[in-house]
Amino acid sequence: MSLYGRTDSNANKTKVERTISASSQAKTIVFVDETEAQLNENRQRGIDGPGWWSYFTYTDAAGNTRHKAEKLVALANPDTNANETQADDTIAADVASAVTITAQPANVTGASTPFTGTFAVTTSTTGTPGTLTYQWQVQTPTGTRWTNITNAGVYTGATTNTLTLTAAAKATYNGYKFRVKINSAGGTEEVISNSATLTYA
Repeated sequence: MSLYGRTDSNANKTKVERTISASSQAKTIVFVDETEAQLNENRQRGIDGPGWWSYFTYTDAAGNTRHKAEKLVALANPDTNANETQADDTIAADVASAVTITAQPANVTGASTPFTGTFAVTTSTTGTPGTLTYQWQVQTPTGTRWTNITNAGVYTGATTNTLTLTAAAKATYNGYKFRVKINSAGGTEEVISNSATLTYA
């Protein structure tokens, strides 16, 4: 029997949390059962076996999502998925699910004066992915890195399926590229759209 418990409970989670040293990284303790350990959604995050895991994610300098998963306690006979109590499904998916982009963002051509334009994406899902989450990113015309967009300046809708640029000046935004990263509350594998470009007539 594991010192840290084979059940997904707050008491066992607290025991495991005490083994984690202080860090600037926002680590989450995740309980993974046999069912979750077999899902591609979780293996893509580096979670490949039942037990207690330390997990965090970040966006690297190139705008790509990175995962860091460390198994803290291996469990040979974990509690079943049906008895799960922790709200960690965005990290450890319970069931197989997927998000598919059915309409990619389209290129936008603006007027030579400050311009208001939108980039949008539509999706379909399989399984039970839960609520979808969006993060739009931008790349400059000569850049190679993608940067997360926040709702400030010319941008609104940075975390929705539609990004809007209001009064975007030609001198600044001509040639900018945009894409969106899509995840879900149910822990589906991340999907990244094609890029679309803003150009001025």
